Amino acid sequence: MARNSKAEFERRLPKMFDQIQLHISSIIVVSLIATLVSVLLGLVLAVFYMRIKREQGFTSDFPWTLVIVPPVVSMLILMLSANLAGGIAVGGLFALTRFRTQQKETEDIAFVLLTVVIGVICGTGYITYAALFTLIMMVVLFVMYIMKFGQTSDRNMVLKIIVPESLNYENLFDDLLQDGCLSYQINRVRTTDFGTMFEITYYIVLKKSTSQKQLIDDIRTRNGNLTVSLTVHRFNSEG
Repeated sequence: MARNSKAEFERRLPKMFDQIQLHISSIIVVSLIATLVSVLLGLVLAVFYMRIKREQGFTSDFPWTLVIVPPVVSMLILMLSANLAGGIAVGGLFALTRFRTQQKETEDIAFVLLTVVIGVICGTGYITYAALFTLIMMVVLFVMYIMKFGQTSDRNMVLKIIVPESLNYENLFDDLLQDGCLSYQINRVRTTDFGTMFEITYYIVLKKSTSQKQLIDDIRTRNGNLTVSLTVHRFNSEG
């Protein structure tokens, strides 16, 4: 009787390994498809975002974030779909992690999210999947880096003009900006120097033929020769 049971077990053992291998192969295929599709959809969303924001301007790292997050989240969901305890733990992790950052730092947040997800996948025992997912993301991000994906032109600038409190600044510079810019938009108006001055901030896209010095000189003739600054948008340190 024992001999028959041993023979039956030996007969079924190869089938069990075949089923396990088939299951692992199916998970790998699903993971690859989900990662590639999510990267593609993230790219489409990023291109759409750059298209609709080309006049207002945007930081070059935000399109990267739109590409990084979808595959990261999809891989996390795949790995934790059958692991309730792991899902609760990850939910608590992100609830405790507070990112008080400005929009210009979103790429760093996305990389932190990527490393957290890779760590979670490794912690749940899917070492091979974690390595494969990391390799795919590194290749995608390297290609984006080589292509300079999302990088804005140096003609996307932030213009700041100081005007005295007594000067009516509304539409005061519109004709100059229309002549020298492809597009312009007021982003912020605030008081400075204890309320004696106004600081007007524009997001502008300069024409190729526009001289920055000439534009600044023309503005200075109208704002009482007070401070005027031009900063490339991606280097602007303020939100």
